[in-house]
Amino acid sequence: MVTRERMNRAEFLRLSALAAISAAVAACAPPQAATPTTGAAQAAPTAAATATPAPTTAPAPTNTPAPVATSAAIAKATEVSVQGMKYQEAPMLADLVKAGKLPPVEQRLPEKPYVVPHPWLTIGKYGGVIQMVCSDKTDEGTTRFVQEMMYGHSLLRWLKDGLEIGPGLVESWETNADQSEWTLHFRKGLKWSDGHPWTVDDILFWWEDEVQIPDLKELPPDEARSGKGTLFKLQKIDDYTLKLIYDAPTPLTADRLAMWVKRGIGPRWMDPKHYLQQFHPKYNPNVDKTKWVDTFLQKREFRKNPDCPTMTGWMLKTYNQGQNSVWTRNPYYWCVDKNGNQLPYLDGLVMTNIQDPQVMRLNIQQGKVDYVHGNFTPLTLADVSTLKQAEATSKLHLEFWDGGDGTGSAWFFSYDYIDPKMRALIRNPKFRQALSLATDRDTIQKVVYYETGEKTTGTMSPKALEFHVQGGQEIYQQWRDSYIKYDPEQAKKILDEIGVKDVNGDGWREMPDGSPLKITIDYHASQDPNGAAVKKNTILEKNWQAIGLNAKQNPVPDISWDDLWAAGKIMTRCDWGVGDGPNCLVYPQWLVPIEETRWAPLEGRFYAVRGTPKETAEKDVDPYKRNPPRMEPEKGGPIEKIWQLYDQTKTEPDQLKRTQLVWQMIKIHISDGPFFTGTVANTPTIVLTKQGLKNVPTRDDLSPKNGYQYGFTGPWIIPSPAVYDPETYYWENPEEHTG
Repeated sequence: MVTRERMNRAEFLRLSALAAISAAVAACAPPQAATPTTGAAQAAPTAAATATPAPTTAPAPTNTPAPVATSAAIAKATEVSVQGMKYQEAPMLADLVKAGKLPPVEQRLPEKPYVVPHPWLTIGKYGGVIQMVCSDKTDEGTTRFVQEMMYGHSLLRWLKDGLEIGPGLVESWETNADQSEWTLHFRKGLKWSDGHPWTVDDILFWWEDEVQIPDLKELPPDEARSGKGTLFKLQKIDDYTLKLIYDAPTPLTADRLAMWVKRGIGPRWMDPKHYLQQFHPKYNPNVDKTKWVDTFLQKREFRKNPDCPTMTGWMLKTYNQGQNSVWTRNPYYWCVDKNGNQLPYLDGLVMTNIQDPQVMRLNIQQGKVDYVHGNFTPLTLADVSTLKQAEATSKLHLEFWDGGDGTGSAWFFSYDYIDPKMRALIRNPKFRQALSLATDRDTIQKVVYYETGEKTTGTMSPKALEFHVQGGQEIYQQWRDSYIKYDPEQAKKILDEIGVKDVNGDGWREMPDGSPLKITIDYHASQDPNGAAVKKNTILEKNWQAIGLNAKQNPVPDISWDDLWAAGKIMTRCDWGVGDGPNCLVYPQWLVPIEETRWAPLEGRFYAVRGTPKETAEKDVDPYKRNPPRMEPEKGGPIEKIWQLYDQTKTEPDQLKRTQLVWQMIKIHISDGPFFTGTVANTPTIVLTKQGLKNVPTRDDLSPKNGYQYGFTGPWIIPSPAVYDPETYYWENPEEHTG
């Protein structure tokens, strides 16, 4: 049996330097693109851009992982021995124990609680709440962002900014020799927030009574499939032991079990069976079968339903739609500090939704907010100067963590756009290359990102493992620089070559057949007008119009976006970015179309239904009229080739060989791309912390000397700040922060 991982990431980064894989670099060298460039070949910034005031200088982000001298003992080190440890609890819980309303803390914790491992932590004080704020017109932020702060439902956890994997609900795990079977040993004595025992039956309930019920539209996560596209089988060994059985090697299983927070954001892996079965007709024959689906879906959302049990450090107390959410401590939370103090330290938190971004900014400046994580608000680097000036009033200390993203504010065309003529043009790589060359990244870097980050054609995260082995930086730079040069004249030449010319003399280029060509720069209507996406889109609009393309910005109502995009009815998406890591395979949706939200929605949807009856259904139906809309990739085309390579990675147990396969996929992104196009990568993320709020890591805490990467806030799959355990945050003077 192979325990935990065959090779941890730090070992891989060291040993790979000795591996004979440099030949793959030559194999992945880009073709002679229309404009092969280096990052230095940039146009001078415009006068207007030069006049833009810069904020207080942010530290330069790093894109180099800092492996530390570790071994398999790293994961073990996170599990400090708890034998004989005396547990302590918050005074509010101790009072409930004395009143007979709660069992003692020893009975509420599992036999071996998770011990938070971060080196900067100090022993905290119990009490107090923190006030947070978001600006979200869809009302998702009041609960979704709090959810992103809590790793409580995660089977495993990312550590050290993605360089390591540690335990979570799963205390230990092992795999067989070919990594086709994974055995998970969960912590004995885990309990839901209502005190009911957690068992693997809660995972089986999710799998058998949700995923297997088509009405619930709960698609299986990609980690449930082998490289052959078939779904795994789950075998219950006992209440706390579960075996995942695949029909082929699945070496990335541990990585994927650490992704997301496994509840609401990203695929869920469990639900409280004891609570939800009352709304499920399989268990309750009195359920109204005409309404049970909607009722079940509503009741299982613990982020909007205080009655639904949770495993997170804080549980929802009240939810006021469109206004705020109030969270209080979970008395059964299964994590402790190194002294045995049950977490969280804080009694609770409040997330207030202020839909007007400017009013939200004013609240921050006036000191009405205690903690701000940049991913949760529309704050950008343009706000830094104002935030610094307001420090005396706001009492908020400003820190910068690395984003770790590979694009900054990006854009991409729908490769599966419903109009056949426009789709044919979009699928011509020279068209997309021309638009990248027509983009003034110098101005975007200056106006939007204040000279931080690095200009890029668009890649996966520069912190990704595959770029930090022998030959990896060459691959990364080839991808980053492939179509980065600002060269509008070359862009015009390419458009002329593919027949996109102004044939009627109206100043706008037409389709190759002479019909009108209009490009919509589509984005969610809720985007902050002062945010990075809209600022970048304004520059794109001018850049593309300057080469004769009739391009117009087009805000799309949020409520209709998802369905329209999945059906191929939106031309572009220009308000997103690639933030995923810590390797290119753990969440490869940008590299590989395997679901419907990114650059090939119908082909991604087709991949997602592989191994299900829908794979072979509706073969004679127009792909855009199938339910759901989906299409097979072109035979011999770039997506089919990428899929084939990706399927190989899913069954390849050797990490070095998987890296070579990733490089081959990147070669296709260079020769046939860009499929998604970036602007400026790895820019800083703003973090604001009220004076007296402790254990929030600083940039220095997250530095390579501690084995971290200066933060990694871009990916949702490495959930920031959940990876730093906000349950350890505490007030120096909790009595002054009672709400």
